[in-house]
Amino acid sequence: MNEIGAGTSDRYNINSIVRACAILRALAKDNESLRVGEIAKRMGLDRTTVYRIVVTLENIGFLERKPGTKEYKLGLGAFEVGSAYLRTTDLYSVARPVMIDLAQEVQEAVHWAILSGDNTVCIDKIDTPRGLGTMSKIGRAAPLHCSSVGKVLLAFQPEDRRQAIIGRLTLTRYTERTITSPDVLRQELEKVRRRGYCVTYGEGEIDMACIAGPIFDHSGTVVAGLSIGGPIHRMSGSDATGFMVQRLLAATRRISEKLGCSEPPAFEDAA
Repeated sequence: MNEIGAGTSDRYNINSIVRACAILRALAKDNESLRVGEIAKRMGLDRTTVYRIVVTLENIGFLERKPGTKEYKLGLGAFEVGSAYLRTTDLYSVARPVMIDLAQEVQEAVHWAILSGDNTVCIDKIDTPRGLGTMSKIGRAAPLHCSSVGKVLLAFQPEDRRQAIIGRLTLTRYTERTITSPDVLRQELEKVRRRGYCVTYGEGEIDMACIAGPIFDHSGTVVAGLSIGGPIHRMSGSDATGFMVQRLLAATRRISEKLGCSEPPAFEDAA
């Protein structure tokens, strides 16, 4: 279970709220529905504690029981809060029209994601106009080490935080191209910091490619990553890759500028 409330004093945490949020996140992952016993096992808590929290969340509409089963899934309350977050996030309203334009330019799927704990979470996505795009889903958490947007988000963290996250990561192998060595990952992240973007081919999904770049706010802090994704056969080759990198970086600059970043960092290989 990822740390919740990192950066604040633990003495202010209310354990029942922390656990309730962890349950909601567990059910949000891959749109799962789970029994109380399964939730308890995943969280390492006793079944009675989890049952009381689940029933409370059900009573206030944040969880629902699937008809005819003992499994629970996210309820309308969770949707209302998530939707409100999107409506009140400046980045969402700023990024969406830029993403629509970018998807039309490159004819591939475009999405932006944020760093959440030790994962990346997709916040919004524009599907490819020609079908057969990436498998990313809004609200879905994904590993940092095997996606271009994950590496971008990790690469532009402050040094101490970046190293702390790398130290905690489980570098699961998903394909033959997945990076499973912390030292190799560190080398890759240094390259991303120099170039200002990341390209991956078949690291998370064997036939998929992805190109991502960072989005900065008014303080020069990376707040999100913007990504183009699609089948390798459509995105490989120097001409295709070069064009997409150029259009991606133009889009990230537009979004960053709209967020108040007047001078985005200069990168040695930026198109």
